[in-house]
Amino acid sequence: MSVFRRLFGRSKKKPEEESLAGKESVDTSIPKVDPETIAEEVKSASPFSEVAAEKTPVTFTMGHAVIPHEVDIDAEKTADLARRASITPQTAAEIVPGKVLKRDAEGRVHIKIVFYGPSLSGKTTALRWLFGNIRSLSKGKIVEISDELGRTTFFDFVPVTASENMVFDVFTVAGQRRHASSRIKVLRDCDGIIFMADSTPEQMNENLASIQELRIALGTDRMATLPIVCSLNKRDLPNALPIDYMVQMLDLEGYPVFDTIATEGKNLLRMFQRVLRDSLIFKIGI
Repeated sequence: MSVFRRLFGRSKKKPEEESLAGKESVDTSIPKVDPETIAEEVKSASPFSEVAAEKTPVTFTMGHAVIPHEVDIDAEKTADLARRASITPQTAAEIVPGKVLKRDAEGRVHIKIVFYGPSLSGKTTALRWLFGNIRSLSKGKIVEISDELGRTTFFDFVPVTASENMVFDVFTVAGQRRHASSRIKVLRDCDGIIFMADSTPEQMNENLASIQELRIALGTDRMATLPIVCSLNKRDLPNALPIDYMVQMLDLEGYPVFDTIATEGKNLLRMFQRVLRDSLIFKIGI
């Protein structure tokens, strides 16, 4: 009898074990979150894709921050503002270094550098730091036009004299959306650009709008030929977005990128030297 009981007990236990095994297989089959898959989905929903053109918001979760990406730049209006500002494709003469130069009454060559980017990204702060800390260059008076919150309402300007024959005219633009007309006018005849992005998640939409506006205003020709360096500013903040993520989302591959802290001056001098060097090579050929 004991043998029959044991056989009966085993036959009774076997379906239960199979049932438990089935439950375990269900639990372990739950798909895991793959960061690379998420990155690909975000990339496919880039602001320059058809999804963004339809103004469909894209969300990306990073820790506890949810970043909606929606770009609502009016391409036709921006292109019209660029035409009014006389921003046109480069002529054959402009492409040749040293052929077309801007000279003042004293015969000095002027190179125009523009800080571009969204409001409160740190453009004026960076210009102030450079103005106060580059002792090897002779600087004129910095001109600032700002509102009660310290935001540039037209542009900031400072002439920087590199030698008796060379002057860098450095501008920052107003980042607020409503100042698009004056901002795009400052781009006219520029010889180098520093695009300054805000590293905080809340400002990613403004970063995207600003870089898209810049691309439309300059056109493919000037975007491909002008010296452009990029600053990912406010890297000291605890919620600063990863550099690789920002480069991908803003489509900055191929451009020199500097992680900066404008309030401390981190990497500002290196960034400024790079755009000055590239502008001299591009414009004069030295």
